[in-house]
Amino acid sequence: MISVSIAAGVAALWLVSLPADHQSDFPSSDPTAIAAVQAQRAAEAFARERNAEIDASIAAVEAQRAAAEFARARNAEIDASIAAVQAQRTAEAFARERNAEIDASIAAVEAQRAAAEFARQRNAEIDASITAVQARRAAEAFARERNAEIDASIAAVEAQRAAAEFARARNAEIDASIAAVQAQRTAAAFALERDQEIDASIDPTRGAAPMSSCCKPSHL
Repeated sequence: MISVSIAAGVAALWLVSLPADHQSDFPSSDPTAIAAVQAQRAAEAFARERNAEIDASIAAVEAQRAAAEFARARNAEIDASIAAVQAQRTAEAFARERNAEIDASIAAVEAQRAAAEFARQRNAEIDASITAVQARRAAEAFARERNAEIDASIAAVEAQRAAAEFARARNAEIDASIAAVQAQRTAAAFALERDQEIDASIDPTRGAAPMSSCCKPSHL
């Protein structure tokens, strides 16, 4: 009922709005036919408007859905871009951390190698120092032994020279003693002969006695 009233009202309004020349197209002799035509035309106009509204609503809904789909797609693209950026940043952060770990490992290895090289050089220096000290001590020991040998040789030569000097002095003393004894014996023999000559000159008979062999000078 409500729809029929609405349709009648719409038809009446539509007829009122028609120009006078269009109103003359309806036969004035049959009001029922005129009303039916007017009602049909009003219904068709209403249907067209309703369809237009529906189409507009559908278009609006489709546009809204398209906009929503576009927004979803756009949001998906933005989310994908954000995820890609975050993934890239995460990868870059991981790469930085990995590079830092690698650099730290390389630095640790280089430090270890440097320490080992320093230790080798230090050990080489210590070995060289020990070798130098040992060589110096060996040279000093050799020098002491050589000096001891030289001192012993000098002492032996000096002892030999002292012994030779002592022997020469002793021989000189012996020779002097022999010479003194010989001189003493010669002097005694000379004195004895002199006494005999004196005795002979005093007592000629005594002068004829031969010289005793015991009074002859002896030679050592």
